[in-house]
Amino acid sequence: MNEHHLLSAFVTSIGWTYPDALSWLPPAKSLVERRLFSMIRNEQLHVAPTRELVRNVLLRSQPSALRRLGAASGPLSAHWVAERVESRAIEALKRADAPTAVYGYSTFASRVFSAARSRGLETILEVPHVHWDTTRHWAERLVDEAPGWAVTARQDLAKAKVHSLETREIELATRLISPSAQVTESLRRVGVDGRIVEIPYGCPDVAPGSMPLSWDGVGPLKVLFVGRIVGMKGIADVVSAAKTLRSSAQFTAIGMLPGETFPALEGMFEVIDYRGTMPRSEILREMRKHHVLVLPSLVEGRSLAALEGLSQGLPEVVTLGSGVDDLVVQGAGAVVDRFSPDQIVTELQQFLDDPALVEQRSAKALELAAASGWSSFRAGVAGFLQQVGSDVSER
Repeated sequence: MNEHHLLSAFVTSIGWTYPDALSWLPPAKSLVERRLFSMIRNEQLHVAPTRELVRNVLLRSQPSALRRLGAASGPLSAHWVAERVESRAIEALKRADAPTAVYGYSTFASRVFSAARSRGLETILEVPHVHWDTTRHWAERLVDEAPGWAVTARQDLAKAKVHSLETREIELATRLISPSAQVTESLRRVGVDGRIVEIPYGCPDVAPGSMPLSWDGVGPLKVLFVGRIVGMKGIADVVSAAKTLRSSAQFTAIGMLPGETFPALEGMFEVIDYRGTMPRSEILREMRKHHVLVLPSLVEGRSLAALEGLSQGLPEVVTLGSGVDDLVVQGAGAVVDRFSPDQIVTELQQFLDDPALVEQRSAKALELAAASGWSSFRAGVAGFLQQVGSDVSER
């Protein structure tokens, strides 16, 4: 937006525009790195950090009862943070140089959209995930298919308040941006009309000179999972595959744990090397130390982890629920059914039987990532917003 002179203000919880922020506090370096917005000017950035800092402290606390306060279903969740961020955004709408449109992120923009519509502004909603009705369907399936992980789907089945916010936002949005066919289909299924434009999320830039990953078959096949450690990400299938292949493959998981412990989670630690959470830069480096990414998500918009994996040349085994099946199926890996750990084992066995397949699919992953970068998304959004601006000026 800023490159095309379309950005009036960017409102978020925590952020900096310069890399030396908090340089006097070395432990904060990773936080600054993750929340650095050097592409905009300092006066464009509006932050409301207190609640997000509290939530992050809670998510890393002991005992688990404290962690649950900041979890997605807790009273001090991201939506509690968003209330304050939206208040800052509403304040920005009252300025003399107020914008002509508001761009919001799904389930976090209902209040600012309401304020914007009262002022006659365009309200553009980015919908990064499938509609809640589709999510609920797969959460119910999870309870039946992987009951050991059902506790992690509780928040998806009991989000009446969040569902009402999402429904209200869709009603208030004058236009919607969808990142994948899966998201678009879920919106059409609940009757959203032609206000949707589909602009797929892209892969990070492929580093110049990147070479395909390879494996000589010596030692274990290194399998990586990246994402929240919850049932909706298909972690039950990953654990099952790890148990089957424990003598020939080494499984690693990176991502945030649920806010509580339970037997299925404890069982995961027995067969998977859990590395905790990491800054994105470290995750990208970790990806190049592995041979294949497994992401059997039940449903999500367009998996950023899978897109990042492709950019690192990581072959992938994904489901339709990952939202990146359109790329992976072109030669970078395999698409398996949901709740099908046996299919995951079959696909991983192909690498074990033919180690050269790692390099073959890695080369294709790099090729697809280079042709499906964020530049297309950036251009698509900029063109779309310029059209919105033209429509507004013609009124």
